[in-house]
Amino acid sequence: MEIFYSVALLIVAAIISNIIYTGFPKIPLTFYQIGCGLLLSLFPVFQNYSLYPEIFMVGIIAPLMFNDGRNTSSAQFGRSLRHIFSMAIFLAIITAVLIGGLTHALMPLIPLTLCFALAAIVTPTDSMAFKSITEPVELPKNISEILESESLFNDASGIVIFNLALGSFVTGDFSFTKGLTSFIISFFGGLLVGLIAGLCFVRLQTFLIERSMDTSSVIVPFSLMTPFAIYLISETLGCSGILAVVAAGIIYGINQSRLKLTSTNVRLVTSATWNIVTSLLNGIVFVLLGVTLPSVIVHIIPYSNQLIVELFLIGIAIYLAMAIIRFLWVKCNFVKTGNHSATNQEAFLTAIGGVHGTITLSMALSLPLTLYRQGFPFRSELIFVATIVILLSLIIPSLMLPHLLPRKNKGDQSTFNHHRTEMVNYSIAKVKDRQSIPLVDRNYVIDMLTSQKSGQSASRQQIKTILSQTREVEVQTVLDLLSNGQIPQQIANVISRRLVTTPSNAGGFFKRLKYFWLIHLPNRKRRLATKKRQSFMARFSPEQNRKIIQKRDQFRKIIEDNTYQRVNDYLDKIETPNNSAAVAFVKNGYNFRHMRIDDSDASNDRQNQLLIEAFQYEYSYVADALRNKTISREVSDQLNQSISTDQMVYVTNG
Repeated sequence: MEIFYSVALLIVAAIISNIIYTGFPKIPLTFYQIGCGLLLSLFPVFQNYSLYPEIFMVGIIAPLMFNDGRNTSSAQFGRSLRHIFSMAIFLAIITAVLIGGLTHALMPLIPLTLCFALAAIVTPTDSMAFKSITEPVELPKNISEILESESLFNDASGIVIFNLALGSFVTGDFSFTKGLTSFIISFFGGLLVGLIAGLCFVRLQTFLIERSMDTSSVIVPFSLMTPFAIYLISETLGCSGILAVVAAGIIYGINQSRLKLTSTNVRLVTSATWNIVTSLLNGIVFVLLGVTLPSVIVHIIPYSNQLIVELFLIGIAIYLAMAIIRFLWVKCNFVKTGNHSATNQEAFLTAIGGVHGTITLSMALSLPLTLYRQGFPFRSELIFVATIVILLSLIIPSLMLPHLLPRKNKGDQSTFNHHRTEMVNYSIAKVKDRQSIPLVDRNYVIDMLTSQKSGQSASRQQIKTILSQTREVEVQTVLDLLSNGQIPQQIANVISRRLVTTPSNAGGFFKRLKYFWLIHLPNRKRRLATKKRQSFMARFSPEQNRKIIQKRDQFRKIIEDNTYQRVNDYLDKIETPNNSAAVAFVKNGYNFRHMRIDDSDASNDRQNQLLIEAFQYEYSYVADALRNKTISREVSDQLNQSISTDQMVYVTNG
């Protein structure tokens, strides 16, 4: 039960941080998530909380890395191969060696192997932290691709070097040949396992699709379990699980054409599920960082103030040294930023873009608690220094990037809402032009489209007035049918009496009181009325009674069809931009009543088809508006995402 509470609180904290960020977006979302994590650490369930690196890697990092790889296009991956080798392998190894030597020079009491272990801990960059920090600014595309490629693959380099250094310290035996062999097996073995496993899982999913087994209950769980399975397979084989899931994700991205053979419904549900899962996991990553920070501080408090200051300064020195190494690496063109020599700005952006996060913290916390039944030496010091590096890597780019780069032009919410309303109105107008479709199907689709509009609220007073007017239309329709001889006097009396006495907020007090007494007749009178009706029906044979009931239902259907048509014509006539929400509300009520008469599969199929066509009208509107430069690319992407989401919700519930 404690695990359930902790997971639930982590999710709630991630949601709350997203809510706060929506209201105050000037501060990066990462800091809200860390702050919520710090608050969570006050709860008893998180007192002295310790992060389990193995669970963290397989349960959170693996699916996130897989999704990042899955969203990497084959063209981008081809361009990034050189960046991967340069930044994720060569730079990672050189950084670990240089930072290890610097750390030992600053802290001679710490063994050299542990200094290399600390260097390996602070080497990996965090793709989730990087995206969160750079989300508000327009980062140059070439620098963004370099940093994203590095963060996808340098985790394995750091983990291998860390394990090698830690093993050398524990055993006292260091072998360069053994270390190099271990690195090659872990790094390239992880890539190979990921490629093979990714191809196998893609083939298996394609097999399910070709055998018409591509239902949401099959494909969605299959897709979600893929990164966990591949990670565990790779780790079991002694290879890097992180690199395996990244490689498998890239294979999935390259084979998207095969996987698109599945139904639209399943694809939309799968995409939406992954978006929700990755959003929550990203939030939980930094909430966990906030939760674990107090325990790090608690372990360092017993030390003297002088030692704490020295460790703090060492953390600053390590961060600055890594930034300088990254700057020189780019400035010396060891990684190509384009067809030109790297500018100072590009080198500086790459230097401060090496953001560290929970992967670094999880590696630090994976340091053993004991060694030979004694406390592991310098464990708290190493964790504290790593934490300082993490915080500096988050704070410095957050402060500097907004001054160096332009902010993303997302367009204000009112602009998006305006074009969204215009898009929906365009689709509604196209649907209304389809005169051949049944009115009930048209109104059903229009009601679904109207619900897409933002900020549309119906006035209660308008609804009262319109309902009163439509009741008059219904009564007049019944009178017209009676005068034309289409319905008998008895049916007309019953229907018009019902219309007149039906309560509405527009009706007076006495009308509602009259309706109340009609509904709540004394039981005795109700029983007498029932006996009288049964006595009347007893005069006829069962076949005659059936025909009487059938005839009555036919007349009532005539009345319903005519009143439904007349009311909709009247509502179309009085509809204006000011009362459209109230008109839509009233139409929805009449539509619901009328749909009970024809709720057949054929009607449902017509409505489904028409709604799909309506969504296509919306896509067409967005494409035309972008082509005519009425909207920006950013607004176009937002509108298309909005349509996809609405379409996904419909096909899921439809």
